[in-house]
Amino acid sequence: MPVDTRHADPNIPPSFPNMTAIETPTQQTLKPEEIPFTSPQLMSRYITDTGKILPRKYTGMSSKQQRAVTKKIKRARKMLTML
Repeated sequence: MPVDTRHADPNIPPSFPNMTAIETPTQQTLKPEEIPFTSPQLMSRYITDTGKILPRKYTGMSSKQQRAVTKKIKRARKMLTML
């Protein structure tokens, strides 16, 4: 009996066509708007060496995410957690 391999997963041997591949756990990353304002190390990727906030074209974030990150950076500056 021939096995249809057109839709088969290359990681699964053809003798077990109905098995699904074992999923590896993925590392959970924070979305930019979920970064806490008390952690300057995480927010430092969105500012320059001189302290200016990077624009959207360099960060690649959506406008909603950019606004959230900007608010958090400004809040951190006011609380002196990030200079």
